[in-house]
Amino acid sequence: MKKIFIYALGCISIAGFLYPDEKAASVSGMYDITTIKTFNEKAFSEKRKDEVVKFVDKAIAHIQDKKVSLDQALNEFSHSKEFVLGEIYLFVYDYNGVCLAHGEDQEKIWQNRLNYRDAFGTKIIQVMRDKAKKGGGWVNHQRRNATKVSYVKGVQKGDKKFFIGAGFYPLSKKDSVISLVKGAVELFKNEIKLGETPKSAFSELSYPLGRFVMGDLYLFALNEDGVLMAQGERPTLIGTNVINYKDETGKLVNREIIEQLKNRESIWVEYISKGAPKRTYAEKVTDKKGKHYYIACGYYPETNRQKVLELVKRGYAYMEKNGLSAATREFTARNSKYRFGDLWLFIYDMKGNCFAHDNPDFMDRKKGVNRWDVKNQDGKFFVQKFIKKAKGGGGWVDYKFKNGNRFVYIHQVNVGAEKYLLGCGLFPISKPESMQLLVKGSAGTLRDLTREKAFAEFVKKGGSFVKGDLDIFVFDFSGICYAYGSDHDLIWKNMFNEKDEDGRPFVKTIINTAKEGSGITVYKERGKEKSVYVMKVEKDGTSYAVGSGFFTN
Repeated sequence: MKKIFIYALGCISIAGFLYPDEKAASVSGMYDITTIKTFNEKAFSEKRKDEVVKFVDKAIAHIQDKKVSLDQALNEFSHSKEFVLGEIYLFVYDYNGVCLAHGEDQEKIWQNRLNYRDAFGTKIIQVMRDKAKKGGGWVNHQRRNATKVSYVKGVQKGDKKFFIGAGFYPLSKKDSVISLVKGAVELFKNEIKLGETPKSAFSELSYPLGRFVMGDLYLFALNEDGVLMAQGERPTLIGTNVINYKDETGKLVNREIIEQLKNRESIWVEYISKGAPKRTYAEKVTDKKGKHYYIACGYYPETNRQKVLELVKRGYAYMEKNGLSAATREFTARNSKYRFGDLWLFIYDMKGNCFAHDNPDFMDRKKGVNRWDVKNQDGKFFVQKFIKKAKGGGGWVDYKFKNGNRFVYIHQVNVGAEKYLLGCGLFPISKPESMQLLVKGSAGTLRDLTREKAFAEFVKKGGSFVKGDLDIFVFDFSGICYAYGSDHDLIWKNMFNEKDEDGRPFVKTIINTAKEGSGITVYKERGKEKSVYVMKVEKDGTSYAVGSGFFTN
């Protein structure tokens, strides 16, 4: 069994650039860069998929056991600990769409959910049913503000037919990309069935703040000639022919997508874009006239927090040496060496004036503009947050942007007598990063709002503090619970001496970890090890432990 280790970069000064460590974070307010060093996204997903398949097969064998009645099996699937493993639970539907058992949300039982649509508009119960009828398999869908990967399989007990499924949340860019494309494919098919034109079907994919944009992920669509039918980041490009678009090695990316999809339904294409490796997933759709279209989405697998820190460090040294004007030109140049995929540098002065925007495609619109009062999707003055962080010594800031949570590193730069902030941001690419960002965001909310309003946000089903199997818990240092995800039964309960499945007082350990400022602790729940990130928040004279976690083994 793998154990979880913590690592941190010490407070090392390099050309005036400080990396905050765990202790510095608790003292100065800087954001820590702790991570789960042993976490391997690919190995995690492969193991979970194997566990889910075995879990579903175990349930099918149990329900087909002649000694077990159907009622008994459905009761066990909904209520027995034997059929819960970490975040994995079972659900059962008949082929009419009626829920017969549900290991997480019993309120769904007896509801007909055949026409239920996920966040992308996909009738996911129908998709699962159809998959089960064809022998079973995997489906991607949106649930709890994240992509879920579920395995379903058909089963028969006497004269009754239904399907059983289970799933997990990878919280990876790869699975989010696949989910976005598949959601768009379902939308296209439904619109065409309703008699809409392909142009109309693609229109929703190009809305910059719509449901098909998730942070730095967006869709584009091509027709057979290479003309853009949709573009979620730059809609002004729609209608242009991009058949001859080349990557930085001369690869004709869009030609390859069209050629490879002639005889296949889906593909992955790898190429170099904006100085970084990029992976794009594409699927083919067909209209009523037999014309083909290609829906795609890509991501940069090598963008991470370390890349952000490296860019800011290099940009800091350049700006300190060469000044504001040179830095502005260099950081916003098309082929700048101060960019890596979707990572760019931005510059503001302490009054909120923008000198370099973090997306060169929009620089002409933002340069010289005062953005002090610009709000994000949550109504927060995010530029003011940047400035406050810079004045406080620098560090990480999070805010909601393009339907995702963005993670920005801020550092102050002195050029002569003037002070500026230099920053770079990304959308988390891994589950540990998502966990830490969620906790950081909840800590900020608890500081900004009354505790009643903050706790109400933390326990809201499908709210902004829920992401897949990640949600927020809050204890005061005496052990009283104020939030525990969607488990409202625990609110107001004193859990200080509550023990995990190994008999360890896990809440006491969480609180002791929070007393140190922030950190990671591990305990056992639902048959698996759970890794929890927790931080201390002071509010109105009371100390709270705010955290979130996921099953790691």
